[in-house]
Amino acid sequence: MHKRVISAVAGRWSRADRRTELLLLAFCFLVYAVTAARSGLCRDVWTSNYASWQLAIHHTPYIDGVSIPEIDDNALRWVWIQDAPNGHTVITRAPATVIAGVPAYLISGSDSMTVLPAALTAALLTAVAVVLMHRALRSSLTQWQALAGALAFALTTPVWSVAANGIWPQTITVLGIAIVARAASTEQWWWLGFGGILLLWARPHAAVIVAVLAVLLAWRARRLGILVRAGLPGLVSLPLLCLWTHWVYGSWSPMPLFGAGAFSMVRQSLFDPVNQAAMWVSADRGILVYTPVLLALLPTLVRQWRELPRWSTDLVLAGLAYTVIQAALISFLGGWPVYGYRYGLEFLACATPAFAFSAARATGWARRSLAPLLAVQFTVISMGAVFERAALWRSNAWTDNAFLEAMGRGAPAAPVLALVVAVSTFLLIRWRTRMHVTPDATAARMPLPAGAGQAR
Repeated sequence: MHKRVISAVAGRWSRADRRTELLLLAFCFLVYAVTAARSGLCRDVWTSNYASWQLAIHHTPYIDGVSIPEIDDNALRWVWIQDAPNGHTVITRAPATVIAGVPAYLISGSDSMTVLPAALTAALLTAVAVVLMHRALRSSLTQWQALAGALAFALTTPVWSVAANGIWPQTITVLGIAIVARAASTEQWWWLGFGGILLLWARPHAAVIVAVLAVLLAWRARRLGILVRAGLPGLVSLPLLCLWTHWVYGSWSPMPLFGAGAFSMVRQSLFDPVNQAAMWVSADRGILVYTPVLLALLPTLVRQWRELPRWSTDLVLAGLAYTVIQAALISFLGGWPVYGYRYGLEFLACATPAFAFSAARATGWARRSLAPLLAVQFTVISMGAVFERAALWRSNAWTDNAFLEAMGRGAPAAPVLALVVAVSTFLLIRWRTRMHVTPDATAARMPLPAGAGQAR
């Protein structure tokens, strides 16, 4: 009975919000497509695109004897291209990032490598992730609140400047986490497992997000079936992942897909408190530096923790566990050029529902700070999303900030950006009356069945 009620409510929301979601999808895709990188890409992304193009046009993952001028003269060529155990020369990129770009290159059919098809793919996949996040938020928020949360997620964070900028692993993991959030909010455990497949094929250790979330949900509900249905899709896909690595690299282990450079700094970063802290507070890669709204809403999140949908708080814990593991395995830098943080995007996606639900309950200083903070974040992120040259060299990521450096180099742009902050703050404050209602008012405007979206 309970599931039928949830399905009926979800169906009503879907009909009422369909136009909003279509407009949101079109708007985000247009913004992302126009601003996606056409040049100056990190070689991590470029080589993934090249592997996609190679598969689509030449129908093989091997590049034996192929000259790639953009990579051949690079001193770090060994990071992206290696001689595999099967005797072939291959590009070592995660399968999800390679496979994601293949359809667009098949459609384009170009005999020369260009990043445009992959850039449009990243824009589309990230726009879909935003719509799915909107659906997850809509499970417990009003229409305006859910839309505001989705737009904040889409346009005021490195989701725009990184995930939508090209096919990074985070392009896939953000989409996977959005699927997970949507599935958890409606208790669709098989779909939660499908999101786990994307995480596994993009960054195998990111599967810990689904594992932690499924364990917490199953434990709270005392239902082993949740754990089975959420975990089985990923387990079934694991042999296929090993088959991919055997085909491409000649090894059944999934480790080669990371490339030789992925864990080259693991000895320096393993259990290193400095590397852990850098994920959060480094000047040019810190999660809290580029998204200070999380810090502003943290007291509200803590205060309202027991009142929020349990799936959303469990997802925060899952994202936190992954972020600690990520910082233990790999240096916080995240490549170059990167504007904003990259390795923190999984935590951001995991935390977005709980923080959005907290924002609807915020009062006092936290409520008043939302509009100006989001306006500043939008301004900072939009500059890096539009101008690729704004990114800093990674060696400066601890001490310097790309936005401040750009302001120092291009003083004439400062008044324009200040105006953007002022105007967007004003608009957000005017909109805030629709974005913010008390929990009681939320319940009155959108009644939900008891425990909707929570494991029972």
